[in-house]
Amino acid sequence: MTNQKRTSRWSKRNSPKRAFDALMTAIRSNIMNSLSDRLHVPLRYKRAFGEFPNLRNPKTFNEKICYRKLHPQPVFSILSDKIEARAYVKHTIGERFLIPHYGIAKELSPDLFEQLPNSFVMKASHGSGFNLLVDDKRNTSFAELYNLSQQWLSQNFYTVCRENQYKPIEPRLIFEKMLLDEDKKVPKDYKFHCFSAPDKEPVIYIEVSHDRFINYKVDFFDLDWKPVQVRSEHLNSNIDLEKPRTLDEAISHAKALAAGFSYVRVDFYLIGDDIYFGEMTFTPMAGLMKFRSRQIDEEWGALFND
Repeated sequence: MTNQKRTSRWSKRNSPKRAFDALMTAIRSNIMNSLSDRLHVPLRYKRAFGEFPNLRNPKTFNEKICYRKLHPQPVFSILSDKIEARAYVKHTIGERFLIPHYGIAKELSPDLFEQLPNSFVMKASHGSGFNLLVDDKRNTSFAELYNLSQQWLSQNFYTVCRENQYKPIEPRLIFEKMLLDEDKKVPKDYKFHCFSAPDKEPVIYIEVSHDRFINYKVDFFDLDWKPVQVRSEHLNSNIDLEKPRTLDEAISHAKALAAGFSYVRVDFYLIGDDIYFGEMTFTPMAGLMKFRSRQIDEEWGALFND
């Protein structure tokens, strides 16, 4: 039997199954999208963990984050907006920690496209995942960027996991300088999980994300730069990562930005002697973070009160 015939027969056998699976996925998605927030949030949690969250008296980190999704503080919306947060950063730690940008707009125009340099990053203000790295503008077109940006701007990111702080954010575009590390690669993300409880010293865990666009890996460290086990072992990079020379300064700035919040994740890029602010996140992974164990989920949950 020829390869062509075998492929044809395999396709005929599996095509109906693929179509059925796609149909069922679409039906489940439509059902979930039609649910109220108070039903959607616990059902998404149950799909991830096999049990419903305790949202009346949340104890674990994920339960408390899910509670936040339903009951965000008004300030969460301002600081979750990637454009509005820049003013808070400028006021709190200084303008030099902001990534330089080439423009902010409600819509990409031909004039703005022409003014952009050859390399830049296009981001949207109102959610996660709305970013595009443009290495060379000559390899793309205005139409391609415009269509993609319109897809982003037409979405209310709140609807994905019902993170209510994103609901009122005005969708806008920002075009930032392309940051590269000393090896001319996309820099690592240094995410500072900042916990604060009354009458206690702040607790910070540092999450380092590697190759987030290619082969995502993540490591966690304490303030002494000692590795701590938080996520699943298969996500570890197994790299002996050297302590960044600006880490202590970045910790100080993360504390300053996190002041007044019982929990927030503050992201920086640490490149040589430079520190650049990334974003502030109040509901990381939408309360669906897969910890290495239930115990760690509970330990992180005990570090903050809301």
